[in-house]
Amino acid sequence: MKDPKKPTRANNNRSSKTKEQAITRNITIVLVVVLILSLLFLAYTLFGGGGNDDENSFLDNSTESSSVSSQSSEEESSSESESSESSESSESSSSQDSEESSETESDESEDADEEEATEGEWEPVGTEQTGEHVTNYSEGSQDRIEIKRATSVATGLSENDMIEWWVGNAGDQQVETTVSNKDQTDTYRVVLKWVDGQGWQPLEVEKLSDNPYN
Repeated sequence: MKDPKKPTRANNNRSSKTKEQAITRNITIVLVVVLILSLLFLAYTLFGGGGNDDENSFLDNSTESSSVSSQSSEEESSSESESSESSESSESSSSQDSEESSETESDESEDADEEEATEGEWEPVGTEQTGEHVTNYSEGSQDRIEIKRATSVATGLSENDMIEWWVGNAGDQQVETTVSNKDQTDTYRVVLKWVDGQGWQPLEVEKLSDNPYN
């Protein structure tokens, strides 16, 4: 009679097969875990790493764009500054040229006036008046007659070809008269001084470019 506790060949075979199945199951689990980890690593590499590259690329592009924009802004600012400086320099040069031209014209005008004004050594024209002299500016007075005569001597205009536009006081015992010929082509301003007992003496003659009283 067989002992029931003694392992039989069938039991040994069953136990061996069970162990093999357990080992195979463990190996399968390990392989599945390794495969899952590999897939996770691959997904992280493709998507996680790529995202960082895209982000870095975006940041680099933004930095480059900001740098280009800043450089362009600086160039525009520099161009505007140069344009403003050029405009100010041009305006300053134009203003300086205008001032120099104005000063030159003024100097030329003054030189022309000085050339037209003449101071001479004219003698008094004589007088019929006696005693203390007080200038009488009334038309037809002896003073007006003698003033016209002295003016004719100084300007060279004939008394018959003379228009007296103005006769007035020019200071102590002095008169100023503005006259022209009847054609009004020549106009003069004359300063005269009274000399006691000798009459009116021309002091200065100035030929005018136009008649201020016409």
